[in-house]
Amino acid sequence: MFFLHALATQRRQGVQNLPIVTCYESSPAPGGVWRSERVGNATNMYEALWTNGPHYAMEFVDHTYDEHFGCALPMYLPRKIVLQYLLTRVTKNNPTLFDQVKFNTSVQSVTYNDNIAKFVIETMDKESGQVSINEFDKCVWAGGSNGKPHIPKSIAAALTSFKGKIMHSSQTDENFDTDVQNKSVLIIGDNYSAEDLTLQAIKLGVEEVTICSRSGMGMAYYTEAWPGDKVDVEYGYLPTEVTEDGRGVVLTYFEYDFDSEKYVQQPSSTKTLEVDTIIYCTGFDKNYCMLDPSLRPDGKDASFSKEDFPVDWKMRHNALSDEFGDIPLGKIKDYWLTQKNLYRGVLISNPHMMFVKERMDVPLFDLDVQTWLLLRHITSNNLPSVEEMNKWNLEQFTREMNDVMLRYQLDMNFKQRWWNVGEDHWTHDHFDERSEQFYQDYYQLQYQILARDMVDSKYPLDIGTYQKLNDKGEALVKFNIESSYARYSLDEDSSDAEWRTFRDCVLSDCYCSVFTGTKGVPLKGHWLDLNEDDYEM
Repeated sequence: MFFLHALATQRRQGVQNLPIVTCYESSPAPGGVWRSERVGNATNMYEALWTNGPHYAMEFVDHTYDEHFGCALPMYLPRKIVLQYLLTRVTKNNPTLFDQVKFNTSVQSVTYNDNIAKFVIETMDKESGQVSINEFDKCVWAGGSNGKPHIPKSIAAALTSFKGKIMHSSQTDENFDTDVQNKSVLIIGDNYSAEDLTLQAIKLGVEEVTICSRSGMGMAYYTEAWPGDKVDVEYGYLPTEVTEDGRGVVLTYFEYDFDSEKYVQQPSSTKTLEVDTIIYCTGFDKNYCMLDPSLRPDGKDASFSKEDFPVDWKMRHNALSDEFGDIPLGKIKDYWLTQKNLYRGVLISNPHMMFVKERMDVPLFDLDVQTWLLLRHITSNNLPSVEEMNKWNLEQFTREMNDVMLRYQLDMNFKQRWWNVGEDHWTHDHFDERSEQFYQDYYQLQYQILARDMVDSKYPLDIGTYQKLNDKGEALVKFNIESSYARYSLDEDSSDAEWRTFRDCVLSDCYCSVFTGTKGVPLKGHWLDLNEDDYEM
């Protein structure tokens, strides 16, 4: 959708050499997983979804919230009106935008024919069953992060005899209340979907929720308090068996072994819970199955390794350096900001193949900028050489490895050293000025990358440069930091602990539009008492 919008915008601006685009979409209408209607086995977001990031971090310069809504808004919004905002934005100047989309069409295969230098695309009309084959000069994969629900096989096997309800987060629907009201719920996974569904379950009258947080890196793990004290977050525990009656679930502690690079079960540490409903909040796998293996960005050699770095590489000095020293590089995990075989969205082994996919904590904004960058690649036709692209990628990845929070996520040696600090270490205090600086650097780097992509693609917004963000860029960084700290500042002993969630945040002066200056307003009531119809626009 964003790619087509960028194309239409540049066409109106008179940009030359723009491509003729055909878009294949499996669903019957635009909106992807944000749509409410469920068709067949299509993946949709769970009902009653609200945003979990501040809405001012996903406002667009060519269609402001003032223009669309005509009033000030709270920081967090229901899915329905965000989708309405996105659809209006892309069609207000381009009412025929979706004429270029072949809806209800499943892409069966994508191959590249070197002899004719074209992609051969096989598609199937889902209504008629008719199969078509067409040829294209370039191909952009924009299938989204929520292609296929991911369910760990080992956990699924351990739960086969469970007699209660089991579902993936994407399968929750308008009957979710019957699955959670007055019931005990086990949620597997600890990130945004776990956070969303836990809060929704509390709103619907759940008895208790247990969240299994294997890695302790998700937003639910970092949330300091939950309304009504109904939530337990079990760090390191995963389901391993079901009791004889089919209702109890045994949780076993898993400890990460850095030598084998696996989580190892610790049978001596177990807990047994009586559970009515189990929800997998274990994320999704990107759906590349239609792409020929040679056109996929994952797989072998998709990640950097320590061998790619100079033998004498050292991390720049930071607040942990004096204590940790120079930690040698270890095994490097898969990554999303800079991927070894993709140069700014272009597959290095075949530059005619391109990808638009989530990289950052501000996905909508990021995706929009990426589409402009890909169009720039297509129209300018002056990509660097393979050697230059590889060199650029390594230099960029090296800068990212100098960020403390990113290296913690990527480098197993650095992660192990950090894990060895005690619970009373200052890194566990989000309000320590050194920890605050880590968050500042982390978000700043992401917006610096966006700023560079905006400049290079002539995106119609200026937030500064890679070297220095301007006031707009700094304001966007601040939104994301404040949103994170809304979770850390929750207090189970406070007078409002029965109802307060991160969405009931106290509004700071920074919460205002970078385009219009309109300030955010409080919710119309406690979030637990609201439903999405309270914000019908």
